[in-house]
Amino acid sequence: MTASELKVGDRIRITGVPGDGIPGYQIHAETVRVYKKLVARGRAVRIYEIDEYGAPWFACRFRTKNKKWEHHFLAVYDTDTNWVPVIRRRDRPSDKKSGI
Repeated sequence: MTASELKVGDRIRITGVPGDGIPGYQIHAETVRVYKKLVARGRAVRIYEIDEYGAPWFACRFRTKNKKWEHHFLAVYDTDTNWVPVIRRRDRPSDKKSGI
């Protein structure tokens, strides 16, 4: 799956920093910090917008040491290999038997 195939509501998991190991790839230090936090957290993020160029965007937030929120908005590009799609869980067969 490529980034251009993502739709609003799709979930992805960040697996690394974009451009990691590519010579000459430049990324802001603050952005690297955010990606490392997302990898450490291990949770999926949801695509909330597709911009006018077709790039999907996701938002994330972290609690700071002084108990305030820091918000980040990041795009996913077709050249990025640092994410995987998250497959939605279906109803488990055991849930259907118990009537949940």
